[in-house]
Amino acid sequence: MNISFWHKFKRKRLAVIGATVVLSLILLSLAAPLIAPCDPQAQNLELRIKPPSWAHPLGTDEYGRDVLSRMLYGGRISLSVGFVAVGISLSIGLFLGALAGYFGGWVDQVIMRTVDVVLCIPTLFLILMLIVFLGPNLLNIMVIIGLTSWTELSRLVRAEFLTLKQRDYVSAARASGARDRKIIFRHILPNALAPVFVSATFGIAGAILIESGLSFLGLGVQPPVPSWGNILTSGKDYITQAWWMTLSPGIAIFLTVLGYNLLGDSLRDILDPRLTVGDEHA
Repeated sequence: MNISFWHKFKRKRLAVIGATVVLSLILLSLAAPLIAPCDPQAQNLELRIKPPSWAHPLGTDEYGRDVLSRMLYGGRISLSVGFVAVGISLSIGLFLGALAGYFGGWVDQVIMRTVDVVLCIPTLFLILMLIVFLGPNLLNIMVIIGLTSWTELSRLVRAEFLTLKQRDYVSAARASGARDRKIIFRHILPNALAPVFVSATFGIAGAILIESGLSFLGLGVQPPVPSWGNILTSGKDYITQAWWMTLSPGIAIFLTVLGYNLLGDSLRDILDPRLTVGDEHA
């Protein structure tokens, strides 16, 4: 990232807000062992469904567990799902998209038809089907989300490669005898990464939403391990008498998705020179 990028980034208020929200949530989750007031899985039935207090700032749940501690540790689960799932998605999408865009011909046809087949299957149905066969645990959730979210990225990378491989510097590298691998990784891929970063930012938000939805339905991370989705599930049965059990994970999910979306929108405006932004301070 050059000086021009950081100058533009700092001048966009929404970018700064999004980055601040994202970094704050990441730091709070990483610091959970240091700042969590209690063991997130420790039960004390004498303290069940207690409202927020100095001892328990976000109250307690139906088993007397501290909601703040569970929120902090749940953030580690939810955010790790987002990062790992997007990492898997990026690996597959970059590899297949680069092959399709660079080589074209039958390679492009095979990969793109595979993408079309995957896109024809409803994503939620495919995720639920895989979870039924593989089981609802954290590792499976990460892998399944990653394996079902690479198609749009591969099409994006393919489009970038189709454009960039026609550039003069690629022709010069090819004329000098450079191998395909060197042309792809040294000359084309670095120039195709800007839209990939934007897509990955949105992808993390989407993966967190999917994980939260699956956990809410009981098909994601299984209790007593906390995640924002299963904390929300516990709270829905006590929403009239323990509003804090629903409000806390709901706000956390909202802020996380909002932060990543603001960051992604801002990165798209900054990194894509084809976009003209009327107000640089937006």
